[in-house]
Amino acid sequence: MPDRWQTYPLEFKGGLITNLSPLQHGTAAPGSARTLTNFEPSIEGGYRRIEGFSKYNSNAVTGTSGSDLLGLGRFRGSTIVARPQDSGAPRLYLVTTSGSHTDLSTSVQLHSSASRVRFANFNFDGDADLIIVDGFGYPCVLVGTAAGNLSKLSTPSDISGASHVTIFKNSVLIGNNDKLVFSAPYSATDYTPANGGGVINVGDDITALQVFREQLIIFCEKSIFRLTGSSFADFALQPIATGVGCLNGDTVQEVGGDIVFLSQDSIRSLSATDKIGDFNLASASKTIQDDFSAFIQNHQFFSSLVIPSKTQYRIFGYSASITEANAQGFIGTQVIGQSGVEFHWAKTRGIQARVTADSIDSGKETAVFGNKDGYIYKMEEGNDFDGGNIEATFATPYFPLTDPRTRKTIYKAILYTDPQGSFSTDFNLKFDLAEAGIIQPSTISLSNASSSGGISLYGSTSARYAHGGLLNGAKSSGDSSGIAVDTLSFGAGDGLIVGDQFKFDNNSQVYEITAISSAVSGSAGSATATVTVNPNLVEDVANNQHFSFVKFAGGLSSVFSGDSLKKVFETQTVGSGFLVSMSFSADSTDPPYSFDAASIEYGQYGRR
Repeated sequence: MPDRWQTYPLEFKGGLITNLSPLQHGTAAPGSARTLTNFEPSIEGGYRRIEGFSKYNSNAVTGTSGSDLLGLGRFRGSTIVARPQDSGAPRLYLVTTSGSHTDLSTSVQLHSSASRVRFANFNFDGDADLIIVDGFGYPCVLVGTAAGNLSKLSTPSDISGASHVTIFKNSVLIGNNDKLVFSAPYSATDYTPANGGGVINVGDDITALQVFREQLIIFCEKSIFRLTGSSFADFALQPIATGVGCLNGDTVQEVGGDIVFLSQDSIRSLSATDKIGDFNLASASKTIQDDFSAFIQNHQFFSSLVIPSKTQYRIFGYSASITEANAQGFIGTQVIGQSGVEFHWAKTRGIQARVTADSIDSGKETAVFGNKDGYIYKMEEGNDFDGGNIEATFATPYFPLTDPRTRKTIYKAILYTDPQGSFSTDFNLKFDLAEAGIIQPSTISLSNASSSGGISLYGSTSARYAHGGLLNGAKSSGDSSGIAVDTLSFGAGDGLIVGDQFKFDNNSQVYEITAISSAVSGSAGSATATVTVNPNLVEDVANNQHFSFVKFAGGLSSVFSGDSLKKVFETQTVGSGFLVSMSFSADSTDPPYSFDAASIEYGQYGRR
């Protein structure tokens, strides 16, 4: 007989780890993951199901059907796209969130052989402008958002065929094979030495340019350099590393004070040390090294972006032969670990990104991507992959609980979650590495969804106000003050009235109803109404946040919030073994949710 019940607590942290043996993994890092797909390690702890993506604009970018987008950039709050055409050279388009796209290539075109187009924003005269390189022709300069504002440089010959561009010390710096070409200060068109322009021969083919802490980091195929100084008069080129280079320049990003990039064998981090002028070059993906090696081998192209609010780096692989459903990527969240700053990793599946771009405009983060279907997609948007389900899986390591050579019977599992809305997941216990012949328990379905549908959520078409009203996507552009309430059912005196208040979970701000577009109080019935609130709803109020209405009647207040969101799941289990793992899977359009922690109650047999 097993001994009395014991409790094994488990905090989910550490991200995906694949470089440890099963027993070592379960003993040293039981809260990490052996499988973690379409979850993100959260800076707040736990693993959060990622948000979805949706079309940035409902219209596809004009071009050859099935042709890959060649470049994606952000400019003046909009998106710049390069795409091949049925005839002639690839064209540049300015894409906003709605309406038709602006063809910027009406008089000036990219080179007909362009295969990868890159951009750099600059502001030398008070207006934001853009310089564009395509790897074959002369760079182009865009000085506005209208058609006809694109011009092409014609000198010097050193910039023809350039593949990389950035802005450093108020000059344009262009990478062209092993040459670093820089413009005169405050000019994107003048590269003459007499005015401060010039050329530096690096000695290795340049793969990326990244400004970092008052210096320019020059990534090459087999080496890394830095450029210090402020102009031609004192520019100095110094080596950082030899024998280590950047495999793909589109993977270089600054994340939380480090530079992250894809080297020949892994994701590496380039960080400044306390020693002046010194750098530390380390592998940031050693916990998933084998997976990253396969990732590099299986893809032709790579792209990346940053989600600053999450200190998160995302890298995507792309090959024409890999379908959208099987498209792969990795999410790395920068955290403070036991050994200092480190990355906790997870995988993505179903995000097919050939090119990416990100920006912060007026304090708002935007991350977009595109592929061969011609559409631009916005990340961190909604609960689905452009209408399709998000398939998410998480499995812990196989942990021994105590002694790996004594059998344990699992009686109960308790799961601690942080849901953003209603969600369901399948839960399984797996024993003894799921080897053949081992009997495994049946799947257990967990759900916090209400049978009455009475959970009050902001911006959800399936959520319900406490008295039965459906709340739609109220966070419309141009009117952040209004909440649309659909088919509100109410009893006499039970409807919304001016003066009613509400607030969102995890948000102390109280919103008060100041106006109602139609009468929703009085006799029983149903109505559709839009209520205006004070203060205005701000953009950082997330869709699918739970809220509570505070109803004032006769001088007394009462709270109506519909059904509460269940956060703790306690379930009876069956099964026994030497090692046990917890796994969760879902294929849905549920709002995001986090798995924070768990505990297992078990009995242990004596050693025989």
